[in-house]
Amino acid sequence: MADRVLVWYLDNIVGDGLEQGPIYFMDRDYVPSGLRVMVKRVADAADLTFSIKDDGTTILARTGRVRKGDKTEPDADEFAPNPAVIKKDSLVSLDVTPSGAKGMTIQLELDAVE
Repeated sequence: MADRVLVWYLDNIVGDGLEQGPIYFMDRDYVPSGLRVMVKRVADAADLTFSIKDDGTTILARTGRVRKGDKTEPDADEFAPNPAVIKKDSLVSLDVTPSGAKGMTIQLELDAVE
């Protein structure tokens, strides 16, 4: 079980590529261990893409993507090897594009570094 879970829920995606939802302050060092992505409705015009950022640098090995017509992103938890650790006092944020999607939930599971 994860030591900490960061949750972003966006009822409506507004704008493209902007920080959306809460920005989390890390109280200690963590290693990402899991990522769950669910969307009620993806925009009709394009796939929904997202990035989770640690102090402005993505923690994902590739851009997260929920394809038009899909509801989940089963391969989202491919984390970049660098930074492998989200450091204490850093800020973790979410960027999402495009606007028009509805009901997006992202859960980032983190394990504390001992």
